[in-house]
Amino acid sequence: MSADVSLVLVAYRSSAAAPAAVASFRAEAARLGVSSEVILVDHSEDPNEAAGLEALAPDRLLERPNRGYAAGVNAGFAASAGRTVLAGNPDITFQEGSVAALLAALDEGWDIVGPQFTLAGLLFPPSDLQTPGEQLRRWLASRSRMLWDRQLRHELERWRLVWDATAAMPVPTLSGALLAFRRETFERVGPWDEGYFLYFEETDWLRRAAARGLRLALVPQARVVHAWGHSTDPEASSGYFAASMARFFSAHFGWRGRLAQRLRLGPAPLHPTALPAETDALPRQSLWWLLSPTGLGFPAAGLLGTAQEFTRGLPGVGAARGGSGHYLALAADPGTGRLAGAWSWEARDG
Repeated sequence: MSADVSLVLVAYRSSAAAPAAVASFRAEAARLGVSSEVILVDHSEDPNEAAGLEALAPDRLLERPNRGYAAGVNAGFAASAGRTVLAGNPDITFQEGSVAALLAALDEGWDIVGPQFTLAGLLFPPSDLQTPGEQLRRWLASRSRMLWDRQLRHELERWRLVWDATAAMPVPTLSGALLAFRRETFERVGPWDEGYFLYFEETDWLRRAAARGLRLALVPQARVVHAWGHSTDPEASSGYFAASMARFFSAHFGWRGRLAQRLRLGPAPLHPTALPAETDALPRQSLWWLLSPTGLGFPAAGLLGTAQEFTRGLPGVGAARGGSGHYLALAADPGTGRLAGAWSWEARDG
């Protein structure tokens, strides 16, 4: 049975997160008046997780051994029937009008599109560029305060091009947390490379798509909440990241890629202090407030506003990420991009 739109979610211990994704998608499809289906690919290898996902009444639930995210996307696509496919993670919530905006962008001629992700009022940045040159720039920024300041201004300018956009914005890559595309686009590019277990699988697929002349865009009107990293332990998954990065850089950039992927990024050459509990101790003017889960400070989610607005959203970030985590908080002048302050913030349970 065919459908207008298929949602494919690849789940790993995600039965607590998936209900919001499924319910919000169905609400959006009903609002649009389009036929839809939900395909859940469960890699948890846990009967209790499968039962939790089955309770969501998906059109298809595929229980599979965990062979990685790329394998899950391929299996979900093969099981889907929609002319348009939305493939992603289960830790997302579609906001009103988001699915309509993604479909409209595809109708306008974009081939693969992604939403503007948000969390607790913060806007996620566009995906990092993964090239030897960009990796070298990030590595140098971790070793020089002057170069770090320059990189902050460079990145903030790149992020703001997307954050300030009011129409679909061409981008060189997108986040695999949610991608929308027509069925013929997937068939033209081919399946995702299952040699990537976790990380860089969408980067590889999107690079292949761009090499075939397909057009990628981020759609700012499509707002989707993303509680990123809900089921991945950064320490446990660091080995997967390194292996996937090595595979990607070697495959696409040869010897330059092999050299670049060996560059180990350090923390920002800053001396952040603990973020004070009282906002009176923070700058009072309107600034770009940035929050990064990396010690380097890139990538970072952003909010243009006051310290009060920024700190008000922090508990929501911490809760979405499991109630704990270390972050670098930055404030930057909206006119010059210069750093106005740096703090460390630690989310704690409760």
